[in-house]
Amino acid sequence: MANSRKEHRYKIVSTFFVVLPTTFIMSALSGFMKEEADENWIGVLFKSWLISLPVVYACVLLLLPLANKLTSKILDKKVNV
Repeated sequence: MANSRKEHRYKIVSTFFVVLPTTFIMSALSGFMKEEADENWIGVLFKSWLISLPVVYACVLLLLPLANKLTSKILDKKVNV
């Protein structure tokens, strides 16, 4: 049981380290695409990042198990055929 807790904790932390730079990159790209030269562009960037971080993290935690199941079903079917 302790091993499954460690694996679960590892997956959550690992997911966080994937989501963190991904959301930052997407927030930065979104800001650059708007092409608005604000004096406070760094504040806008971090506000966008802080809003998107929990949203994307929750989505990844919810969708990752479904994606893994779907992938394993697809690959198992292709291997068995």
